[in-house]
Amino acid sequence: MKDFFKNEWRLFLQDMEAIGSAFMGFFSRKEEPLMIAAAPMQEPAIEETKEYVPDEVDYKVETYFGENLQELQQSFCGERTQHDVLREYAQFFKPYGESAEMCQNAFQKYYDRHALKMAVNEFPVEQARIIQNNVDLFIQGQEIFGEKGQFIDSRVDTIFEKAGIEQVNKMINILGEADGQGLNYQGERTFSEAICHMVDNGIKMGKDEKLITPIRKALEDKLNDVHTSLRSHEDWNDDYQALLSQERKYLYALNRIEQYETEERIAEFESKLNELDVVI
Repeated sequence: MKDFFKNEWRLFLQDMEAIGSAFMGFFSRKEEPLMIAAAPMQEPAIEETKEYVPDEVDYKVETYFGENLQELQQSFCGERTQHDVLREYAQFFKPYGESAEMCQNAFQKYYDRHALKMAVNEFPVEQARIIQNNVDLFIQGQEIFGEKGQFIDSRVDTIFEKAGIEQVNKMINILGEADGQGLNYQGERTFSEAICHMVDNGIKMGKDEKLITPIRKALEDKLNDVHTSLRSHEDWNDDYQALLSQERKYLYALNRIEQYETEERIAEFESKLNELDVVI
């Protein structure tokens, strides 16, 4: 009987030990699986903010418009920033060849006058480029206005608005050949000279008149002025050669206008013949 009770007591203690181990295992931290335990702790990813590096176009935006790049990048026009909008305008601006300070003064005033339309991209990009690239022509003779007195005559804008940018672009392509980028700096230069002459001499564009008519008149006037100057020169000097260069330029532009008008008349004649064939 004594041995029986000893055996029962031993079994009781074994049962209690098993229950205690289970109890501790339930409330203790579970061991991590080997793959998880072996994996190193990863630091949270930190996004690097790259500093914006201005390029040549940004330099033009700052120089010719006098704007702050950081402020432009924080100002939006729809889904685009003001920075993007003004980059489009400034992309093909050229350094001022001469009278840089006077040119900058005049163009800065021109930009200030049209800044709101440019901000919403309603001002023709080509018009801004033509004015900036040829601003030295538009301020000729304005030295007398003193420091920062130079400006672009508002009648220049009147011609652009009356003709419309499509007709302006067409006229420029008539006057000269475009380069590999599709830009026609030669045509723009001749066009600008003609516009300046129109403004200075009161040549206006009629109500239902195409732009080609007053432009041709202005170029004919300038060619006649060159011929008058050539007749007064007796020496074959630099001035004489410069006049010859101008003569060739205006003759070239007028010949291109004549060629365009001839092709246009031929096209109209062929169109009428086709209409007659349909009727017959």
